[in-house]
Amino acid sequence: MAVDTFSVNGVPISPIDPAAERAIVLPSGRRATIRRGFGRDLMRAQRAAQSAEPAAIIFALIAELAKIDGAPFLYEDVLGMDLADVMMLQEEVVGGNFPAAASPTPPFSPDSSASVSDSRN
Repeated sequence: MAVDTFSVNGVPISPIDPAAERAIVLPSGRRATIRRGFGRDLMRAQRAAQSAEPAAIIFALIAELAKIDGAPFLYEDVLGMDLADVMMLQEEVVGGNFPAAASPTPPFSPDSSASVSDSRN
């Protein structure tokens, strides 16, 4: 499989590692590949969705990150897909690109402004 390269305004962006793709068979029998996402993918998905609705953005993100039977497709194509296929793609895109945190979030430090005001007294 060839490595895809992206460019923005003619400037090459880091290539997509083919090892970062997952292949699945959808309930309809069609084959999908889902690649690892980047911030630029989310920005393009938000533009394509033209909505702040989280579901619309996820559908557009599916279109950004997945190929069906080796071909790219549009946000509008996701809207017309079989529900079982959409649900499986949604799980792959959200689950694969937003893994659980490796460690718990550290606690916030106490507000330092209290110690500053105490020193003035």
